[in-house]
Amino acid sequence: MIDGEDANSRISPEIRGLDSMKENTLTDRFKMVKNFDLNLLTTFEAVFIHRSGTKAADALGITPSAVSQALGRLRIHYNDALFIRDGKALAPTTVAIGIHEGLAEAYDNMIAKLQNISFDSLPTRLVVHCSPYISMFTINVMRKVLDEIAPDCEIVHSISGNSIAEAEDALIFRKADIIFDIHPHVSHSRVSQHISSEIPVMICRKSHPRLNGSLTREQAAEESHIFVDSESASLLSNRLDVNALLQLDRKCRFISPSLLSIISMVESSDMLAFVTERFYQKMKDSFDIQRLEMEVTLPSQPIYMIYNKAALNNQFFSTLVRKMTDIFMQEFQNNTPR
Repeated sequence: MIDGEDANSRISPEIRGLDSMKENTLTDRFKMVKNFDLNLLTTFEAVFIHRSGTKAADALGITPSAVSQALGRLRIHYNDALFIRDGKALAPTTVAIGIHEGLAEAYDNMIAKLQNISFDSLPTRLVVHCSPYISMFTINVMRKVLDEIAPDCEIVHSISGNSIAEAEDALIFRKADIIFDIHPHVSHSRVSQHISSEIPVMICRKSHPRLNGSLTREQAAEESHIFVDSESASLLSNRLDVNALLQLDRKCRFISPSLLSIISMVESSDMLAFVTERFYQKMKDSFDIQRLEMEVTLPSQPIYMIYNKAALNNQFFSTLVRKMTDIFMQEFQNNTPR
C-alpha cells in the first residue's frame, strides 16, 4: 500500500506543474462566474429561439415574470438591451446574436453532459422529431439500422408542427436525438445532412370539369389553389418560385399543414394543390386524384437530417448516423432522374 506522501513523491515536477496550472485556471474561472447564474443562459437561449418571453416561459415551464427577471439580470450583466420589441416578436440585438453564436457549441456540450446523453451503453430509446409526412420515409430507415445494431431500442416519434422554433427547441434542449426537417439548421454545434429531395407535382381530382392530365399557365390562373402551411423559409421560397415560374399569383382557397387534409380536399373539390411525387405515388390509387403535367420544371424541396455534433463522440450514435446516411444516399441516387 502506497501512502499519500510516497505517491506524491513519484509524480514528476512537470506533472505537478501542469496540475497546478489547471487548478489556477479553474480557480480564476470560478471567480469570474461565481456571481453569475448559469441558468440565465437557458432562459436566454429559449427567448432567442422563440423570439417571445411567453413562449420561452412555456418551453421552460416557468412564468413569464421569471423570464422577464432573467432578461433584466442579463441586460445588466452585458450592459445591452439584448432583445428589442419588433411587432409581436422580440428581435435580438447584435450583442445577443454574438452571445448566442459564441456560446452555442459550449452550451450544447454542457446540456449533453448534464442530461447524461452519452450512449456509453446501448440506448433503450431514441427520440425523432419530424413532421408526419417526413416520418413516412425516414423513421423506417432508423428502424432498419437499429434492428442491426440495437434491436431492443425503442423509437419515439415527436411530431413537428412545421415550426422552426419547435425544431430549434428540440435540438438545443435535447428533446430529440435526431431531427428531420425541410430546412438546414446552421450552427457550429449541429450537423445538417441533405438526405433527400422531394419533387412537387400538381394534382386535381380525376373528375375535374376543366382539367385532364395537363395544366397551362392560363388554366392555373383561373383555378383555385391549396397551400401547405409552414413557417419554413424554404417552403415559402419554393411557393414564391412557383408563382414566378408560372408568372402568376395563385388564388388560395385553403391552407393546411396536413398533406392528408389537402389531398382529401382536392378529391372533393375543384381546387388544385402541390404534393410530393412520393406522396402522390402512395396515394393515387386510394384517392380520386390525377397528376397534371405542367409547362415548367418545379423546384425540388430538400430534406435534412439534423443532430448535435457532440453526439458523434459516442460510437453507437456515430455508427447509427453513418449507416442511416449510407441508406439515404443510396435511395437518393436511385430516385434521382438521370
